[in-house]
Amino acid sequence: MQKPSTRKPRLNSIALALLAAGAGSAALAQTAAPAGGEAATLPQVTVRSKYEREDLPVRAPGNKAASGARLGILGATSIMDAPVHVNAYTRELAEDWSALTLQDVLENDSAVVFTTNKNHLLQNFNLRGLDMGAMDIATNGLYGIAPANSVPIEMFERVEVLRGPNVLLSGMPPLSSVAGTVNMVTKRALAQPIADLTLTYGTHSYFQAHADVGKRFGEEKRLGIRFNGIYGDGEMGAKDESQTRRVGALALDYLGDRSRFSLDLYNSVNKIDNGSPGMFNFQGNASIPGVGYLLDPPKGDTNMFRGTHGEYDNSGALARAEFDFTQDWQGYFALGGSEAEGKGLLFGTRAFVTGADGTTRGAIYHVHTKSERRTAEAGVIGKFDTGAVRHRLQLSANILKHKEGTVNTACNYCYTTNMYDPVTPSFPAAPVWKAYTTENEFRSLAVADTMAFAGEKVLLTVGGRHQTVKTPVVNGVASDYSKSRFSPMVAAVVRPWGDSLSLFGNYTEGLEPGQVVGVGYANAGDSLAPRVSKQAELGVKLQAGALTHTLSAYQIKRPSFTGVAPAPLVEGGEQRLRGLEWSAYGLLTKDVTLLGGITYIKSEQRNTGKDTYGVPEWRLRIGADWQTPVQGLKVGGRVVHTGSQWADSGNRIRVPSWNRLDLNTSYATQFGATPVRFNASVENVTDKNYWIGLFSDGFVMPGAPRTFKVSATVSF
Repeated sequence: MQKPSTRKPRLNSIALALLAAGAGSAALAQTAAPAGGEAATLPQVTVRSKYEREDLPVRAPGNKAASGARLGILGATSIMDAPVHVNAYTRELAEDWSALTLQDVLENDSAVVFTTNKNHLLQNFNLRGLDMGAMDIATNGLYGIAPANSVPIEMFERVEVLRGPNVLLSGMPPLSSVAGTVNMVTKRALAQPIADLTLTYGTHSYFQAHADVGKRFGEEKRLGIRFNGIYGDGEMGAKDESQTRRVGALALDYLGDRSRFSLDLYNSVNKIDNGSPGMFNFQGNASIPGVGYLLDPPKGDTNMFRGTHGEYDNSGALARAEFDFTQDWQGYFALGGSEAEGKGLLFGTRAFVTGADGTTRGAIYHVHTKSERRTAEAGVIGKFDTGAVRHRLQLSANILKHKEGTVNTACNYCYTTNMYDPVTPSFPAAPVWKAYTTENEFRSLAVADTMAFAGEKVLLTVGGRHQTVKTPVVNGVASDYSKSRFSPMVAAVVRPWGDSLSLFGNYTEGLEPGQVVGVGYANAGDSLAPRVSKQAELGVKLQAGALTHTLSAYQIKRPSFTGVAPAPLVEGGEQRLRGLEWSAYGLLTKDVTLLGGITYIKSEQRNTGKDTYGVPEWRLRIGADWQTPVQGLKVGGRVVHTGSQWADSGNRIRVPSWNRLDLNTSYATQFGATPVRFNASVENVTDKNYWIGLFSDGFVMPGAPRTFKVSATVSF
């Protein structure tokens, strides 16, 4: 069983593991015969592939998921020792689906439902029924680094998904989502040089080249350099819509005897031209009555907004240093930030459906948005014993500053079109960006102690984070809002019957800023306290052969502000989510890999008695791969099911459930001494038309059409 410690080994062990990389991924047990003639078993040695970072938990059987994840302040923890429901998806999973963005990977997680169209410039989703956007994604454990709109997957090694509110573990993200933590782990150079070129072609004419090169330098391979460069262009998404992707990511690291340093830099540019799919509201508003009921969806590639153009430019940097004071005590410091700018016709995708024939009133928004984030963290990690109790203690201090401003010139449902046969709209003029209109500052002090009892059969984690929330600017107006809150966490793992079964439970909290009450309310000018979401969770984890299962039950309570002017605005509402989740990964047989899960959520607005819109009760994602008798050939696929859901907060229109079949295959071979891997995938094999989900109150989205991608990777 893994001890509750995340102190990284010294250079010698790191170098040995790195030198072993690339030789294979099997765990080898070696034996030797001593002089006396008795066989002695040597410790098991894990031999990693060239795609694995030595400092990360090893891949699980089947290579789709990892055996552990980094849980914020709790550090790298095996899945069986984690007191929360967490999964970590690997680079190999992304390659199997020729993934371009984070969405392509999270499609495999049953707790995730996307709330923006496929291939949209923004990638928003909900996790456990709570909303999250790209800006709230973490990078190497820190918020404020990831792109603000769409996360390119090519520069990352792992995607770690921790479900539910957890302000202690990760602190508050820039936009204060309490859905959970999605952490992206960047690639690093390994001992074996890497020089991969991947060419990808996708529907309808999208072509992309991706270069991934890395090498370590010096006799002891202390210095590592890894570079990922991507350029892609062509038709993608709606018919005749063109997209361009440019990504450059550089990762540097240095391994010293008692210290480690790393630096990550990236730039990501997304462009969209000549179109977008739509988001449709069937109820309308007071001035534009909607048809009042859900119509059949248009084809998935229907282009609602020909002539549009938009661009999002993101840059980020993250530096980290670690120092071993002694064998058991380590200090660390991290500093980073990011900037993003989007401009153009980015969000012109909304429309009111007013007639049974699909007659529609369209909206266009010409947008200019900027955001800036700065973050830093420092801490100490130590291991020590008090009697028979083993401790892993971590102290940390964190600061995150976020600025954002958006201006737009709008065509507010100003033209008539048809959702089945759209016309090209007239576009408003470009706005002039003026200043940041929202500023947030989050400061925190955190402590967490994981204690191992009874020969490590019991792991108890106790901790808390004191979080201060400041909002110097709210809606363009200066504010002196400043509130503090202490958020505790208690969690436990019990393994009464060996290492293959873990019982776990936790109480965690999430934190969102309050607000200064605006003009018109009876309590105008008052500063409302931060909103505290509370989660209680119980579960069991089972390792059965080469499969790992997690089953959990949870309840989340999230408060909301209520009140209609001139009455006071108060914290009077509550969203209550109750759910069951099962997830599994590993080998079903020696030739069949399983990855997937089933999620059930019941979400209610307790103050209104209505179900929460956009939260389907049932979600299923089950994928499997078969290693065929043909050497190097795999075939597989996944089944996707999303249950019915309300389209609006008033529970008047219900979106039906839908099913989808996706298929993939891969073939690894060699041309001479050069390894080559081919991948192909098809999403929505039957090319069905369906409503995939919700963007916001009342706005439903059509699912993407049948989409294929093929790729070839040459390893030089």
